[in-house]
Amino acid sequence: MKPFGFCSPWFLVLSFLLIVVTVLFATTSWAGWRFLPALELEESYDSNIYLSSDNETSDFITRLSPELRLEDVSATRTFAASYNMHLYHFDRHDENNYIGHEAELSWDQRLSRNLSWHIINTYYRSEEPLEEDPEYTGVRETRNEYSRNMLDTGFTYQFGEEDRVTVSYLDSRLQNRDPEIEDDVEYGPSLELEYWLTRRHGLLLRYSWSRMDYEHDPSDQVDEIGFGYRWRRSPHTMLHLDYGLVLFSSKAPAEAEEGDDYNVQSVSAGFDHDFGPSWALSGSFGYFFFNPKESESSDGSVYSLTLVRSFSRGSVTLSGEGGYRLDYSGADAEGFTEYRGVSLSSTYSMSPRTELYASTSFMYEKSEEEERMRDETGDVSAGMRDETWNVSVGMSYEMLSWLTGVVELTQRERSSSDEEDEYRDSLILLRLRGTYEWR
Repeated sequence: MKPFGFCSPWFLVLSFLLIVVTVLFATTSWAGWRFLPALELEESYDSNIYLSSDNETSDFITRLSPELRLEDVSATRTFAASYNMHLYHFDRHDENNYIGHEAELSWDQRLSRNLSWHIINTYYRSEEPLEEDPEYTGVRETRNEYSRNMLDTGFTYQFGEEDRVTVSYLDSRLQNRDPEIEDDVEYGPSLELEYWLTRRHGLLLRYSWSRMDYEHDPSDQVDEIGFGYRWRRSPHTMLHLDYGLVLFSSKAPAEAEEGDDYNVQSVSAGFDHDFGPSWALSGSFGYFFFNPKESESSDGSVYSLTLVRSFSRGSVTLSGEGGYRLDYSGADAEGFTEYRGVSLSSTYSMSPRTELYASTSFMYEKSEEEERMRDETGDVSAGMRDETWNVSVGMSYEMLSWLTGVVELTQRERSSSDEEDEYRDSLILLRLRGTYEWR
């Protein structure tokens, strides 16, 4: 039975409206509710609308985006729901005109003194070659329609000042019209336990089980287990040790080449330190050990470092990270992938109404699963390697209390071992956003 039909836009919209209406009728007081309609007009120039490696096509794009947002914060509930419609018009290539949708729901409800329930749901429909979610780094080579819905819901029981256990259910579904990309659904439960033995010493336990079902290919299954130790050395310093275990199992027939099961173990040590109102530093370092069932093992480093400098008119953030991730959903999903990245971002307020911002990032990715595949000649493939740069600068100006203008320039570029995945793209955009708050 195909599990993909439940991701239809009509089903999602009706579910979203049903939840909102339920909340509204269950509410006895409207004092804290905020209704925030907005309208956004954006004019942009894109030098490579298909992100093609050898046939760059430029165009001017107009986007009109009406938005509705509803918020409420009370002693027992935090609620936010929003819906955006994006109407895209391409000046030269109007065959690419389309209507995109975004919907978000975040609801945290206290059911009793110690028990609370949460639901977080995100849905979007788009035709852009790159997804906005940074978790999905693949590139679609066409501008075909696709939609993704991600749901996280569960209960948290707090049995101490800092002691809590959370049981959740995660569900992510992808539908698209690109014949080269399969529809899929990923789902499964998770458990997280945080327990402090004393004020200074704490333990963290995580477990999750997930299954990925595809439209045609065999299913995959992933078990993830994590243990952590926390030492609060001082009010400003936290030290931690972490261990992780991933068990991957493919449901492909035993004779299939792609059915190579594996496990990954990782150990790391890190710290979080707050130097005061101006500086904050956190980091960790360790190793992972990749152990395929039918091929050679390998290892690598896992690390992260984030430095934040805040001052009266802005902030600067420098971060770097590396390690591995699992990607089995969407465009060019590469399974087990090693990565290394660094980013730098800053904001500066020239005046109460004018803000400048800039960011740059670099990401290196290497797919281990591609390295274990063999090409048509029988030789081991060199593997899939991607390097992606992104640089952006912009300025926002508050023209009126309800109207803001933005000018932004972006340059992005990817080099890859697969020439079809390479691209270079320049973006220039002007944006006007008007908002109105009704209580």
